[in-house]
Amino acid sequence: MAGGGDQDASSSSSSSAESDPGGHILYRDRPEWSDVSPIKQDDGPDPIVRIAYDPEFQDAFDYFRAIYASKEVSQRALELTREAAELNSANYTVWHHRRFLLQSLKSDLREELAYVRGVIEQSPKNYQVWQHRRVLVEWLNDPSLEQRFTEMILSHDAKNYHAWQHRQWVVATFELRDGELEFIERLLEDDIRNNSAWNQRFFLLANVPIKGEVLERELKFTMEKIKKVPGNESAWN
Repeated sequence: MAGGGDQDASSSSSSSAESDPGGHILYRDRPEWSDVSPIKQDDGPDPIVRIAYDPEFQDAFDYFRAIYASKEVSQRALELTREAAELNSANYTVWHHRRFLLQSLKSDLREELAYVRGVIEQSPKNYQVWQHRRVLVEWLNDPSLEQRFTEMILSHDAKNYHAWQHRQWVVATFELRDGELEFIERLLEDDIRNNSAWNQRFFLLANVPIKGEVLERELKFTMEKIKKVPGNESAWN
């Protein structure tokens, strides 16, 4: 077994092959990044437990910290944030800086919307990617894709908190109430105990005077559901 120094040298000389058998080249081995000095993670002078990061992860974030510190605005910096997000899609700073670069480069926001859709499909319970999508919709001032998109996510997990939060924001911000009650009723037909769907129904009615015809309709609707499943706490609530 080689000593520490020999092992480091060996790792450096074969870093590309070891980090990714598919041919990924580390940033430190890319000539076009030779002008950037990577910044190592600062765990303090005496870290109790040092995390054994994958070489590809460590390399990408060393260079991400460098372009974040320098505030470099370039296409390569934007591409680096994408790779960093793929390595850790919950990293707040990566998404925050990506938005800074998108605006600075005047990037195609609809292309970014399509990209983040794929990220959400892979990580549907990741707060940071939902927040990123929300900001994009605000910048575009176009919610036309959001109800269908959240419906698709909810078809896989009808109680996904992040999807419901995003849907509520869209409905409230852009006043997209048409068809929402019908959507909720379809969900309750599938699962009468879906507390998220009941909550969404209450959310829709919260800003409407619940009296007269509206009150009668809701009482009838709720009583019908209680008769079907008397032990359903959601309907009673």
